[in-house]
Amino acid sequence: MNRLTRGGVIFAALGTAGAAIAQVASLPSPKAQTAHARRSFFTSNQARTEVPAHVQRMFERLDLNHDGFVTREELATSQTQFEARLSKSAPKRSAKMFARLDSNHDGQITKAEVEAARATRLAASGKQAAQSHPTSSSLFLRADANKDGIVTRAEYDAAVAAGKIKSRHANMRGSAIVRLFDAADVNKDGRASLEEAQHAALQHFDAADLNHDGTLTPDERRQASKTERAKRPAG
Repeated sequence: MNRLTRGGVIFAALGTAGAAIAQVASLPSPKAQTAHARRSFFTSNQARTEVPAHVQRMFERLDLNHDGFVTREELATSQTQFEARLSKSAPKRSAKMFARLDSNHDGQITKAEVEAARATRLAASGKQAAQSHPTSSSLFLRADANKDGIVTRAEYDAAVAAGKIKSRHANMRGSAIVRLFDAADVNKDGRASLEEAQHAALQHFDAADLNHDGTLTPDERRQASKTERAKRPAG
């Protein structure tokens, strides 16, 4: 329960301790704060001392009846509300994503444009792009209806409308919230207090802080996320 995760593109990572904490906080925040937190989560260090305050702010948002506990029902309600907002904003987000990928603004997306956008994104985060990547082929498998190697705006919009291209954030955040809630609900009574939530968040942080220096870096978040995914049962 800590800060917002990257939103319009997609991305990686979340599922570890620090990542799960981060996703939970993203459910109901203001637009400006969301944009700042999305950038910060992937590019900035985070101090352990920041975690309790982040958790408290998020806890207050998720504690819908203000009784000092967050329940599974409250989490489900918050997630439903978040998904409704995602659905409402889907056309606008879809248009922005298409415009971002269509680098020469000719109304169509080529594989070269998708790979160039990915390389730029990785370069900005200090990572090196592989020569080829499933991101490109996946987009074209889902959206290139006539299989001509080009995705037009009409094809893209049709794929979005059919659910072939959709945001993973709602499901990612939902599963992260449940994992963090399960860790906080130590006595398994279906609810978690602020103290329990902060304790669980700090445990997540410590697990992701690989060099135990009290600061979580983007590289540590990525590594912890990779380790966490490897531990989960297939499917």
